[in-house]
Order: sequence, then structure tokens, then C-alpha cells
Amino acid sequence: MNAWRPKLRIPRLDFHARSIEATQYVESPSAQLQEFLVKLGSALLSVGTASTDIQRTLKWVAVALGSPHTALIVFPTIIFVGMPDEKETRFEVAESQGGEVRFDRAARIYTVVDQATAGTITASEGIAAIDAILAAKPRFNRVLRVLGHGLAAAGVGLVLLGADPISMLYAFVLGVLVGVAKLLVRPGTYAAILLPILTAFALALIVFAAARAGFVAEPLQVLVPPLVTLLPGAVLTTGIQELAAGDMVAGSSRLVSGIAQLLFLAFGIIAALTITGVPASIALFSSHPPLGAFQPWLGVLLFSLGLFFYYCGPRRSFYFLTLVLLVAYGGQLLGNALMGSAFSGFFGALALTLVAYLVQSIPGAPPAVVCFLPAFWLLVPGATGLIGLTQSAAGTDIDASTLTALVGSIVSIALGVLSGTALYRQIFRIAPARWRLRLV
Repeated sequence: MNAWRPKLRIPRLDFHARSIEATQYVESPSAQLQEFLVKLGSALLSVGTASTDIQRTLKWVAVALGSPHTALIVFPTIIFVGMPDEKETRFEVAESQGGEVRFDRAARIYTVVDQATAGTITASEGIAAIDAILAAKPRFNRVLRVLGHGLAAAGVGLVLLGADPISMLYAFVLGVLVGVAKLLVRPGTYAAILLPILTAFALALIVFAAARAGFVAEPLQVLVPPLVTLLPGAVLTTGIQELAAGDMVAGSSRLVSGIAQLLFLAFGIIAALTITGVPASIALFSSHPPLGAFQPWLGVLLFSLGLFFYYCGPRRSFYFLTLVLLVAYGGQLLGNALMGSAFSGFFGALALTLVAYLVQSIPGAPPAVVCFLPAFWLLVPGATGLIGLTQSAAGTDIDASTLTALVGSIVSIALGVLSGTALYRQIFRIAPARWRLRLV
């Protein structure tokens, strides 16, 4: 007799690749579709979404709502929409409504994007929704927002510069002052254009005068953190990302804008340094003391909490924002340990991009764009660039490779974002539909 042999059944892993192309839900476009695309594109521009991502998103919306042959051109401040049945191409200049990006507004805009790509709203309903979002008041009042800006300044000082408790307290106070100035200035005015350089000049005057009187030991620990939300780290990184994606006009214009903003901030600091007469070797010295095991992680939590209040994060978004920031910072530390500082930004950006895209599909989580902006500030290029440019302009004896390292960190972060996006798109293709991942 043959011995009985148990049958071992191995479960079959059957991956079905899903299409990443848009689905058409409406047979023919409505008369308001062109206007809706223009308004939606302008809203996405105003919350800092990359031009290449906006063009892809608007194409999905156009296909879903019945116009697969819509022609789109998106630049960082303007958008053109041409439809086959329309006699003229519409365009709109994007202006940031109410000043800076607000996370609650960005989240609601992306809700409209999800509804439009799913074909669950009409163009006229989308127009009304966008108008209502832009007219809505901030979720938090101004007092809570400026206190949040102070907390963010203290947190980033601890993470990036290893600030001591006294320096963190000074950074918190100056961060509150910067938050007040940013909320009082009306967007689109000359005051708003001059705000970065005037803020850097005023804060540098205060900090350098305090250093001259002996109240501040390392001025950069106090000066740079309050300016962090004025730093163009995200602009520079997005510019490189757009160049890598082939969008030469948008990418180059963002790079020029980001570099100019860094130069303006550095000029304001140098002007204050000249007036106060503090030696550059003292005013611009940065020792970067070694951090303890828990100090930087505490700084990340303070930074996340402060930005949640200042930028009016949606409900429950604080937990997801903190998770993404912790992953970004942890990825950066891991990259630094494995391959050195030149590649640390790549690992941090790759980790934050993948996690941000994955968690945005969880109910209550904010869209990835809400988590990207704070993470770019945390991944160093803006603060490092400001310090390097200021030290170079002042003639301080520093490492000549500082600015080269800045460019390298921006490129590595941009490549990390591109790699993370590509990896997520592959995960989307094979993931079960019940996961309800958001297409990017």
C-alpha cells in the first residue's frame, strides 16, 4: 500500500496590475468644465503643488468629466486650459488666497480633486466648492496660530542646530513675533514681497545686539529657527523635481525664485551685522553640538505641533503629520549613518514621500502635500543654505564645500521624492482595490 501523503496547498499570489490612467465617467463635458479646471488648477498652484503634478491631476479630472482631449499648460503662477469645443483658451494667474498655504484649505481642495476624478461631482458643483473653500476662515484664531509659529521655531532650533533651552526660549519669542508679522501683512502687497528681507533684518538686529551685550552665546541658534517658514527649501526641491520630470520652465523659474529668496534673507542678516558691528566670526559661528538620544525627536514633536496650529491642520492631521516628520527625520539619520550626509536627504525624502502617499488614503489623514512642506524644512536645505550663504557673504572662514553640499542635498532630496513617487505608483498598481489608495 502506498503511504498517505498530505497535500500541501500553497496559496496563490495573484497580482493584478491596475491601470493608472484616468477613467471617463461623464459622456460629454459640461459648459462649466473649462472654468472648473482653471479654478481647480489655480487652487492647487496656490497650495504649492508641483506644476507637473497639477497638469497630471487636471488631465485626470478632464477625462473623468468628459473631455479627454483637453490641452493643459501649467506654470508656477499661471495655468492655461484649452478644450476642443471652446473658442478660446482660458488662463488664470494663481495667487495665494489669504497669504500662506493653509493645511485645512489644502486638504479640502484635494477632497474636491478626489470627488472630481471619481466623477461624483459636476463641474458647477466643483466651482462652488472651490469658491467656498477659498472664502472659508482659518480653523484656528490668530493667537493660537502665532503661538504655534513660536513652538515650530523652538522645535526646529532643537532639531537642526542643537539649541540649548535658553536659545530655544529666545527662538520661541522671536518665532511669535515673526508669526504676528506674517499674519498682519496683506498678501499681494509690496510689504508681503519685502517681508522676508525685512524680517531677517529686524530679527538679526535684535539677535546681534543681544549677542553684543552678552545675552546670546550662539546667535545662529536664535536667529535661524524663527525664519524657517520663510526659507525656500520646498521651492528649491520642487524646482529640481520639476526639472528632473522635464518641466524646464517651471523648474528653472522655481530655482531662481528660491535662490533669490535665500539671497534676500542673507542680505538682511548681513546688513544687520554691518550696523551692529558684531564680528562675523562671533555672530555667524555655529558649533552644532551633539544631540542627546531624545532631544531631536522632541524637537520634531514641537515642530509638528507648532506647524499644526500655525497652518491650521485639519482634524486628526497632527498624528499623521508627526508620523511623516518622524519618518523623514529617521530616514535622514539612517542615510547619514549608511552613506554619509551627501545622501542622507535622499533616504529621508524617499521615506517621507512613500509614507505620506500611503497614509493619505487613511480616513482623516491629510493629503500628501500637507506633509511635504514641513518635511522639506526639516530636511535641512533651506536652513543650511541660509547659513552657508550668510557666512560666505560675510567672509567668515568656513568650509568651502558648504554651498556644494547644499546643492547636493537639494538634488538628493528631489531624487528621493521622485523615487518615492515612482515606488508608490508601482504599489498602487498591484495593491488591492479595497485599500483605496489615492492615485498620484
